[in-house]
Parts: sequence; C-alpha cells; structure tokens
Amino acid sequence: MTVDWKESDGAEWREEFKQLKGTVSIDDLKLLDEGATTMKEAWRLGALHAEYKRLKRNQPPDLPDLKR
Repeated sequence: MTVDWKESDGAEWREEFKQLKGTVSIDDLKLLDEGATTMKEAWRLGALHAEYKRLKRNQPPDLPDLKR
C-alpha cells in the first residue's frame, strides 16, 4: 500500500489525524488548529505529523464492497 503524502496547506492531515488518534490533548488540539508560532511548537507539530504517518501506514487497506 502506498500513501500519497501530497499536501496543499497541511490542514487535511491535521483533521484526519484527530480522527485516527481519537484522544488528543488540549494543547495538541490547539497546535493542530492554530499552527506553530515557536520553534518548540514546530518540533511538536512535526512529531504529530510523524505519528500521523505511522497511524496512516498501520491502517488496514480499504476493501471494496463485495456484492453478490
């Protein structure tokens, strides 16, 4: 399975990450919604993006509906 990582502004992965993760801390939610303003926040956002990639890669592939 290959994943297309092409992003325009980065908003798409952020929303999908919230759904995949399920439970996200308030600080991380704020960071995902508003973006990074400091170097520390940029590092954290990068770590969240790496976690998103891991979650996305470990997701089972979409199977087509089998209709009989």
